[in-house]
Amino acid sequence: MRFGPCSMALTSLVAVGVLTCGPAAAQTWTSPQVVATVPFLTGGDVATNGSTATVVFGQGVATGNMLEVQAVVRSGGAWGPPTALAPQFQFAEDFAVAVAPNGDVVAAWRYDATTASNSGVAQVAFFTAGHWSSAQTISTAGLNAGMPSIAFDGQSQATVVWEQGTSSSTCALKALQGSAGHGFGAAQTLSSTCYGFVDLAVNSVGQAVAVQGAPGITTGPIVAVARDSNGVWAAPVTLATSVYRQRQPKVGLGKEGTAVVVWLTRAGVSYATRSNATWSSAAPLPGVLSGRAGGVSGVAVDGGGNAVATFTLTSLTPGIFATYKPVNGAWQAPVQIPAGPSPIKASPAGTFIVGSGSTVATRLAGSSTWKSTSFSVGQIVDVAAGPGLAIVTLAGVAPDSIAVSTASVP
Repeated sequence: MRFGPCSMALTSLVAVGVLTCGPAAAQTWTSPQVVATVPFLTGGDVATNGSTATVVFGQGVATGNMLEVQAVVRSGGAWGPPTALAPQFQFAEDFAVAVAPNGDVVAAWRYDATTASNSGVAQVAFFTAGHWSSAQTISTAGLNAGMPSIAFDGQSQATVVWEQGTSSSTCALKALQGSAGHGFGAAQTLSSTCYGFVDLAVNSVGQAVAVQGAPGITTGPIVAVARDSNGVWAAPVTLATSVYRQRQPKVGLGKEGTAVVVWLTRAGVSYATRSNATWSSAAPLPGVLSGRAGGVSGVAVDGGGNAVATFTLTSLTPGIFATYKPVNGAWQAPVQIPAGPSPIKASPAGTFIVGSGSTVATRLAGSSTWKSTSFSVGQIVDVAAGPGLAIVTLAGVAPDSIAVSTASVP
């Protein structure tokens, strides 16, 4: 979906909202730059701290369903060459990457040790002082592991959470914390139950929230586990008990501790917030009539605790919508946006960026409107936002390539 100069009032399923856009105020994105060309390329996850940036992807081979994890790093304004992080193996095409304030990077991925779907192995690698470490297996040999979720705090300490089989019939949510210079400490068990989907948010003072739920269109409860700034994890909290097709929770976390979790229900969207260490009751996201939403949802929270939730409406007024919630305030009327609903990221200063298809939309810090840019070639894979810098990755700009475009943001 693309929009030119416009002023659109939206009614019906949502409270009236306004999307304005126009060339005079459009976000300026650079022409896509190819940073890697490899055979059978897949993925393209990106992260940035505002100066350093990293893209992680996979290089495939023609037979055997094999992939090699690779990464490119932008430092000093220039992108380096692709570097192999792990050898070729059976692969689930899952990647994650995070960049620390000091420029260190952690990448994570999951692969299948055999052709069996329950043979997952979780690995990570650090980048520091211009070099990648050897891949480190963080999961338990012979027991299935889920895809890790990763993030850095303001002291460049990395947190990794993942679901890990503990026997042939039991599973647990695990967490690691460490740095590129000192490695990881011992793994902690946060929960004795797995649901198939994990998301993690960490703020600059070291607080963290990990959420669990069901993947795909399956069914499960929504569970949150929080860590305080002293590194102590609390007991799991069930935000919503299991109902049919309740799934895919996403979490954002502000510097002052405000957390927002958004998830899908059966053709609806629900949320819960944490303020002053207390979780609100789960509730339908305002403006979304039950039975009219689908696909995926997204959420991002800036450093001040302000949030944007995104979702898709499938009937009556179909399209992608975003709703803004100021810290300690109420959700505002949803507005239709030209991209999304996922991936969505926020810069610490309050710029929100979301992309899908060939279009990226930004809501700049201090603004209440969304601006859109459509690329003439390529499909957006991921987006990232850091202090002063936003990045999108695009596949298909050239054959077997991953490309990046950047923009200056508050």
